[in-house]
Amino acid sequence: MQHSTPHAVIAGIAASLLLVTSTGHGLAWADDNDDAAPGTVINEPGAETNPMPTPGFPLGGKYNYPAKGSDFNDSTPAPYTVINYGGIPHKGPNFVNIGDSHTVTAWLPSTVPGDPCMHNEFGFAQVVGQKTGLPVRDASCAGAAIEEYWHTGSTFVGKIPKAAQRLAINKNTTLVVASLGGNDTYLDTAAELMTKCAKHWKKGDACSPYLAPSMMGRARVLSPAIYYMLKDIKARAASDAIIIAMGYYSPFPKNFDGCPAEKIVPKRDIVFFREFVEELNHQMQLAARKAGVIFYNPSQYIDFNTSSCGAPFQRYIVTAGAPEINMPIHPTLFGHWKSADTVVNLYNQELQARKVGKSIAPATWTIPYGVRG
Repeated sequence: MQHSTPHAVIAGIAASLLLVTSTGHGLAWADDNDDAAPGTVINEPGAETNPMPTPGFPLGGKYNYPAKGSDFNDSTPAPYTVINYGGIPHKGPNFVNIGDSHTVTAWLPSTVPGDPCMHNEFGFAQVVGQKTGLPVRDASCAGAAIEEYWHTGSTFVGKIPKAAQRLAINKNTTLVVASLGGNDTYLDTAAELMTKCAKHWKKGDACSPYLAPSMMGRARVLSPAIYYMLKDIKARAASDAIIIAMGYYSPFPKNFDGCPAEKIVPKRDIVFFREFVEELNHQMQLAARKAGVIFYNPSQYIDFNTSSCGAPFQRYIVTAGAPEINMPIHPTLFGHWKSADTVVNLYNQELQARKVGKSIAPATWTIPYGVRG
């Protein structure tokens, strides 16, 4: 296997509920125009402004976004290089993983010891690297939002300085998978949100009426921020790099009768969480189309058996994390491996298509962005 050398920087690993769980009508946006207000949308026959500010919007000091330092240069101390790259970076062709906890965390016992970003030894990025033969630069980190793509931030555990994820990409990067946006949709931490929901559930009430206005409003305007991220990835990577915009696994299927979660979570909330992820995937697809890159929807594999409703050690995502000893509300290793297999297949299909002057990307812009069943 060719990949970055795992690192151990600080002791202790914290479990968290980094929920990436919206529904709504997709919005188009104005053509590239640096003078246009961020989040300007186009709804025929005229244009209007987004109902809420676009979350995660990229460039400090541009597009009316507040200026923030360390946007484009690695200002983190040298000893933290392994955190920035998920290991020791290799020279030559490479695969870069841009993402949050859904591409990082899974089975807790195989989390890299002391890793403040909570990378997994057998997770998504490592399997993609193994199957493609490309050294891995895993810039992803638990808790990351689109802001962490552009700006120097800090790790989820220990708040250690971490360079902007974009800096892992260079002209030798031949494959990039980007999966960010879920953490841009709420203002409280996911753990705080779930604590609030638990209080409602204890009284037999749904919490989605309280979550939806903010979370759904922000989710529906994500695509411009995702698009600018994808556009920057294309500019930084090799000219022939294959770029895949990856969505999220829904924790619940469309048909959830008999799901164990029904004993705790009101049906209205189960529907909300599923529709929320579907909207995240919709926004990712809209951005992928505008950027001209491949879109992959992990939720296409979600039905009753593969969702959190399914049998332990067979499902692709969990809610409580038991009995798998998995990060709660996150993909399992089986989910990681399914996504890795799909990404590798898309990568190989694109390589073959390009040999005859074609691309598989357009076909991915019209596929369903929801769950399978």
